[in-house]
Amino acid sequence: MHTELSRLIDIAASIATSGRWAAVNAEVERLAANPGEGNAWYAEVLGSLCFQVFSEYLLLKAAYEEKPEGDCSLLAWRARNLLELSVWSIYSANDRHNARRLYEDAGRDVLGVVDAFIKWGTASAQGADWLGPLEQAKDDLTRRATLNGIDSLDGSYKKVSNAAKECGIGSQFSLSFKMLSKFTHPTAMRILAGADEAKNALLRDLFFSNGCLYFVGAFEALERQLIDREQKHSPSA
Repeated sequence: MHTELSRLIDIAASIATSGRWAAVNAEVERLAANPGEGNAWYAEVLGSLCFQVFSEYLLLKAAYEEKPEGDCSLLAWRARNLLELSVWSIYSANDRHNARRLYEDAGRDVLGVVDAFIKWGTASAQGADWLGPLEQAKDDLTRRATLNGIDSLDGSYKKVSNAAKECGIGSQFSLSFKMLSKFTHPTAMRILAGADEAKNALLRDLFFSNGCLYFVGAFEALERQLIDREQKHSPSA
């Protein structure tokens, strides 16, 4: 393996062995147990991001080490997930209002899924037994949003590409996302590419190391936010 790719993999692995991973987990648990008044949503955003980032990294690592069938595409997919998670982690850690936007967009995502089912049901002439519960789900979602202090779920969700631009990494994100997507989907290139063990081995190393790079970026953004926050609120601070 190329030295630089190996270095990225080692940096990611050291996060667990150094105790940094455990420290962040401990702070997530502490914050979840005592988020403070009006801060539960923020604790949920940071905790959920940490869970997703850790889970995706472990799944990426397992795919690389266990070599399941089609693992090259699987590694590209896992790496792309970590790329997007790194953007959301940096975006949310940069500004509390950004974290709030991500929190509120969860409801907009669900609303979009429900609307898509309603659209399909209307186009395919489904009856009230199909459309009725979906309309009720929309009403319930709106009520829950109001209870959580969200004034409206109208409008579109924040695109990850736009979040990357706001974080100053738009160009890097676009390039990496496009490259990984070429191997994640059954593109013409993938369909017509012949079997080449040497090339596949290089791609596996590349996707794994890139996923590790995005994991480190996401982790460090969340670590900064959680550990800095804990230090600011500690009695000795």
